[in-house]
This record gives sequence, C-alpha cells and structure tokens, in this order.
Amino acid sequence: MSSAPTPAPGTAAAAFDKSSDAYERMTGGCTREVAQFLLTLEPKVETSSIILDNACGTGIMTSEILGLFPKAKPKIFAADLAPSMVANFSNMARAKGWIKDGYDGLMISVMDAEDLTYPDNTFTHSYTNLGFPFFPQAEKAAAHVYRTLKVGGTAFISTWSKLGYLRPVHEAQLRVHPDSKPWEIPMPKEWLTKERLVEVLGKGGFESGKIRVQERTVGYRGKDVDDLIDIMKASFRDYVTNGWSESEKEQWVEELRNSLREEETAMARVEMVAWVAVAQK
Repeated sequence: MSSAPTPAPGTAAAAFDKSSDAYERMTGGCTREVAQFLLTLEPKVETSSIILDNACGTGIMTSEILGLFPKAKPKIFAADLAPSMVANFSNMARAKGWIKDGYDGLMISVMDAEDLTYPDNTFTHSYTNLGFPFFPQAEKAAAHVYRTLKVGGTAFISTWSKLGYLRPVHEAQLRVHPDSKPWEIPMPKEWLTKERLVEVLGKGGFESGKIRVQERTVGYRGKDVDDLIDIMKASFRDYVTNGWSESEKEQWVEELRNSLREEETAMARVEMVAWVAVAQK
C-alpha cells in the first residue's frame, strides 16, 4: 500500500479523502440515484460482464451493481485515488461478503483515474459516476477509460448540469453578508455544460457518433426538512462561513431554512440534474 498514489493537498480528491466517513450522507442520496439510473441504460450489466467502477468513492456504484445479482455476480474492478474512501469501501465489502478468501470477483484498489494501471481492452462496462469534473487532467482520464475498454465496450459517465443546492446556499449567504462573493464548489463551471463532457470524451478517443448524452433529474434529500438542513449544514457551512462569527454562522443556518422553496421544504428535497453520457469504443 505504501507505493499507492495519494491525493495532492488542496485537490478535490484530498477533500473527498477527509470526508469519506460521511460522504454518502453529504451527497443527500443524489449520487446513488444517478448510479441507479446508469444501470438502467443499455447495454446492461450481465453476469459475464467485466466492470470498472472508476473513481469509486465508497462503493456506491459497485453496491448497486451487486444488488442486481443475488447469486452469480459479474467481475468488478473498483479504484479511487482517496485512500480513506477505498478503506471504507473495502471494510464494507468484507462485511457484506463481497471480498473473501479465494474469491477475486471484486478487486478494490487505490489508483489514480488519470493513470489507470489496468491492461488495454479489459472491460465490457466502465462507470465513472460524477468523478470527471474533479479530475485535474480530465482528458487523460478519458483516454484511460477508452484504453481499458474492450472494443465494443461501453463507458457510462455522469457529470452535473444543475447543482440545485447552490441557490439556497447562496441566498442564505447573501442574507447574512449581502456584499460577499457567493461561495462556489471546487469545480470549473464549464463542467456544467454538455459540451465540456462531449469534448473530453472526444479527446480521450471516443468517436463523436458513438457518444450519446441525456439529462437525468435526481434529488438531494433528507428524511425530513430538519435532516435536509443538517446535511447541508454539515456539507457547506464550514466553507461558506469561513471567517464568520459564531452568531453569523448560526444565522446562516436559519437563513438556509428560509431560502428553501415551499415544495423543497415539503418534500425535503432539492432538485439536481445530471448529464449522462453513454460512449462506445
């Protein structure tokens, strides 16, 4: 493990590494909802499939795949640059019996998406769920996805089109500090466009005629509105209110609640929209 890559300080991967214990809660379930949608797309996974779960995080994509196969399961290789994500995923996989002695159906590794070490022409299906906007060299990562796919294999790649939580986060911030610059997530805004996704896949080697992109609406949600506020508080307050007084931080939380629209409060859900690309080699 000592020779495995580690995230560079200050990068998105380093931030994910620090937040791995609470990662899925902080996503409000929207990442898993996108993963579930990816698995409805053709060509669907079969028991004979050989799958890459790229930038796997805590194993959301893999867990959804394995949940489709109560008996014989496809072979999955999962990789992420954040060591704590991989450790948490591995512990969960062992507890569920997905990793056991003498069984190589699931292999989890610390690996950089921009420098995959799998052989050429390995995978029938390659999933990168909401990882690409955070890769420093996305074209290089796309080239590795292309390289490691079998000829005729398919890549499923999702990015964000609309980050619905930003509106209430920004409204709450400006109600407390009207002259402040709205906080932004560490993701280039160009990644919110379909064009950026298609461009990166093209530079990675995929032919434009073999790339299909659609939108998918999902929810960033809590069990109830109090839970939703707690999730958003845990996810964003330290970033948005950095340098503020304690009373201002508490005021931001109250204004966050006031910034939710009526239907968002009633459903404890903020709308998110993903771009979903299906690209064949």
